[in-house]
Amino acid sequence: MPIDCRTDVSAFENDELADMILSVNDHATNSFIQQIRRRISILERSLVTARGKGKSYIYANFNPKYSQYAITILRTYYNFCLPYKGSDKKMLTPFQRIGLTDKVFDLKDIIYMS
Repeated sequence: MPIDCRTDVSAFENDELADMILSVNDHATNSFIQQIRRRISILERSLVTARGKGKSYIYANFNPKYSQYAITILRTYYNFCLPYKGSDKKMLTPFQRIGLTDKVFDLKDIIYMS
């Protein structure tokens, strides 16, 4: 049985809860973090130069606030604009799945608040 923060676990024994928690995987979380790293170049890890003499920080950002802005935009896009097919075979955004909205937004809706 899948378990999440909304699951009523009062009817389960401790052993059953432990088994459910141990069976949880973090593939979705890892995938999302990797998506962030790949889509926002300023968050890329440093690259070894072609000569192998050192590291290149070609994507480095000197002001962390811009990284935070970029992450906020990507997170908003992911939650409101990017539908995916879940186990129920429906194409929904994460916020549609938890009932916070009933439509897929366009990025222009978010940026221009239309």
